[in-house]
Amino acid sequence: MMDNLLNIISKEDPRKLLKSTFEEISSRLKYKLRKENLVFIYEAKREILRSLASTVSNISQIRIHLSNEDELKKQLISGQKVFLKITSKNIDTSDAEIEEVSLYLYPIVLNDKLIGAVGFFEDPTDEQLLKEELYYFSILIDLVLETLKIQELKEKISLMVQLTNVLEEITEENVLINNVLHLIKNSLHAECLAYWKYEDNKLVLNCFTGLEDSKVRFKTLDVENSLEGRTIKEKSSFFLIGRENFENYPLAFDIDLKSSIHAIVEQNNEIYGVLSAYNREEGFDYRTYKNFDETDFSVLNDSAKRLAFSFHRIKLYRKLQDEVSKLTSLKESHEKLIEMQKEYLDRMNSLDKISQAVRSVYDKNLAIKIMLLGLTSGRGLKFNRALYLEKDSVRGLLIPKLWVGPDEDQDANEVWKEANIRAIKYGSLTQYLKEEGIRLPSNNKLTLTVQNKVLAYKGHPILERVVEKKQVIHVVPQMLEIKWEDLEDIYDIVRTEEFLIFPITGMLETKGVIIVDNKITRKPVTTMDIEIVKLFKDNVGLAIEMIENYQELSQKTKRLEEQKDLMDYYRRFKDNILQNLPVAIIVVDRGGKITEWNKKAENIFSRPRENVMGTSIADLVSVFGDDIIEIIQKVYHSRNYLKLQNYKLYLSNEERTFDIQFSPLRNEELGVVEGIIIVFDDVTELYNLQKEMEKREKLATMGEMAAKIAHEIRNPLTVIGGFLNRLNKKAGDNEYVQKYTKIIGEELYRLENIVNEILEYTRGVKLMQVEEIDLIEIIREVLLMYEDFIKQKDIMLNIEWLNERVFVKADRDKIKQVLINLIKNSIEVVDENGKIDIKVGKEDGKAFFEISNNGAPISAEVKDKLFTPFFTTKSDGTGLGLAICKKIIEEEHKGKIFLVKSDETGTSFRFEIPLVHSN
Repeated sequence: MMDNLLNIISKEDPRKLLKSTFEEISSRLKYKLRKENLVFIYEAKREILRSLASTVSNISQIRIHLSNEDELKKQLISGQKVFLKITSKNIDTSDAEIEEVSLYLYPIVLNDKLIGAVGFFEDPTDEQLLKEELYYFSILIDLVLETLKIQELKEKISLMVQLTNVLEEITEENVLINNVLHLIKNSLHAECLAYWKYEDNKLVLNCFTGLEDSKVRFKTLDVENSLEGRTIKEKSSFFLIGRENFENYPLAFDIDLKSSIHAIVEQNNEIYGVLSAYNREEGFDYRTYKNFDETDFSVLNDSAKRLAFSFHRIKLYRKLQDEVSKLTSLKESHEKLIEMQKEYLDRMNSLDKISQAVRSVYDKNLAIKIMLLGLTSGRGLKFNRALYLEKDSVRGLLIPKLWVGPDEDQDANEVWKEANIRAIKYGSLTQYLKEEGIRLPSNNKLTLTVQNKVLAYKGHPILERVVEKKQVIHVVPQMLEIKWEDLEDIYDIVRTEEFLIFPITGMLETKGVIIVDNKITRKPVTTMDIEIVKLFKDNVGLAIEMIENYQELSQKTKRLEEQKDLMDYYRRFKDNILQNLPVAIIVVDRGGKITEWNKKAENIFSRPRENVMGTSIADLVSVFGDDIIEIIQKVYHSRNYLKLQNYKLYLSNEERTFDIQFSPLRNEELGVVEGIIIVFDDVTELYNLQKEMEKREKLATMGEMAAKIAHEIRNPLTVIGGFLNRLNKKAGDNEYVQKYTKIIGEELYRLENIVNEILEYTRGVKLMQVEEIDLIEIIREVLLMYEDFIKQKDIMLNIEWLNERVFVKADRDKIKQVLINLIKNSIEVVDENGKIDIKVGKEDGKAFFEISNNGAPISAEVKDKLFTPFFTTKSDGTGLGLAICKKIIEEEHKGKIFLVKSDETGTSFRFEIPLVHSN
């Protein structure tokens, strides 16, 4: 079976490929499941399931309409089996007795996209086998559809090549129109193609193909009330699908009109007529539907533009012919004029050759070189120098890219002499320009002089006219003198008093700007030069645009071929920008139904997209709360933006903070609000960070105050200690004095330790003695210090050394201080026969130390204040132990210390610091 299908795909006529594939699938299903069936293709544009193959002879076609069947469509897209009864109005059959057909409909779905279905007259028993078959068929059908799209694209490319040849070679208008109509008709598979000529505010049928003369209803149409005239009236091309769209218009041809395309033929604001295509012929199964589509519209619209350009070219050609005729008749009396016209013709011929040379290459940089060589060559347009500046639309700049010509007056004759010698070797100017363009360096002396210069055109009185209004500007010495401030920046580049500035324009936008001059020969720029330049900019601009389009088309074609070869064409369906935004996007329509729910929304609210699409936002009030639902209604009625900051939501038993923005979804054409866009930005971490910063600022203030107090206390402590020593010496054997002075001394010592701890905490990060140390070695030293305490309380100590040695770069004494504090705290909190677990090792490029004990759990109130300075649960504690540990680990060693857990199973603290890289 698979071999048969692959053989069909590789060898079948593309026009029969889709039907042949479906017939093979239908036969396969009958053979496998022993059931009669019909196989449907899904036409997404019309929302119809149309049968393409059947194993029963008396039913040729069945259509299932889904346009108003949202529930049915939803069931099919979700892969559910559906039982349907189909009436005779949707059945094409040779059996007059068939009035109704019952079908068990199984959808064919790929990547959540409905592409077809299989209908059985009896429900198959082996659904597992059917699902497996349908899965492979979905891939094959998608492959066939992609194959047909590529085939259709190839035909479109072939049409462009043929159309280019016709437009370039034919100069007779009627012959040109007739050839163009036949080419486009064959490419679009149109039932009829017509060209309506625009004359005296009427459209006159100039030429048509595909229909007999008897089918013509009107040969003249009014612009105001006809489909074709709408194109002229609106100055815009368009296409229509569906019989209902043609009911209010007079139809020029006697046909059942189902779809049409109408493209305006216009060049330089001159309307020549309208190019119209009527109905797509059946029997060309490159697509799943029978109407014209956007690709057909693009082809016809582009063809109309190119036809308009050809009309313009023919018009110019005829104009030139008229001029030549007049010059011939006035030869004796107007020798000078004849010479001028001869030069004009020579330059027109050169212009044509330059255009041919530019159009014959497919590399934009080479085309620019050919263009500049054509402007400056003695066999071309004979300007001394030509500078090309590329347009940067984003920044509003013109950037010099290439400057062709001699850089100094004394070098000019030598440069031109060498160029003429090389030019003699070539019989054709076109060939000369192409080969010299390849040899031309991009970093010649002239180009290097403008390498780091730019010209701003936005707001520039001269350059903005050139770029935006596509004008040719002739700068002469008088103009330079009068408008020096406007032209100073351009003069600083060209350094000559007369030059031409003109745009290189495509159909819609300016691609770049060229400056030409005759600085070396001082030859004035003539009216002829300006006229030639105007023709040059249009011809070459379109050629440059065609090269860009060709390069883009070539890249797309190459990508399509690669995707076809590698069977990964489906990737483009996965790249959905909306689904990858870092914020949750929810769109609600006017009825409150959810029409969009992106991937971030799935993650935040833990609800799959398919479960919420089409449901009411009110059903999720338990998630969002009443306030959000009310705000949606408020924004809908007020039509204004609204933003909530630091809004709290409880999701998955966790409080999270959001910035929420509500935006009306406006339909600018209708002037209505179609829904509301809700953006949830999770700012929980930022909010917590702000709170932490506020907390740190308060602690910093408290630390400064504590430091000042500690310094003030230390001075009287020193005095009291001195007097206490003197008192001891004077007391002699007085037992009471010695007893109380001892107590005072002990309390002074404790008070001094408290002062030292306060000063230690409030002191900034000082220069540390950083060295490479073994964390395990220090831990062993600290455990040895507390060995007696552990034995006294009969504590069970379990140590898990995950690595033999763990090297870090740190201050040995500081890390030891942290370890002493954590181990000492654990020993103090456990009861007799308690348990302490220690784990040491490396993880994710960090060294870690984790200590757990089975003492009483820490309360929720205490957890939040553990690392807060001066907070303690001990009667004799300062509350600075853990705060100092946090400072040492996080501020001085760029690590992290935190409470892992504290519950009935035990309490765990952990710190992490970076490893030595070599370790």
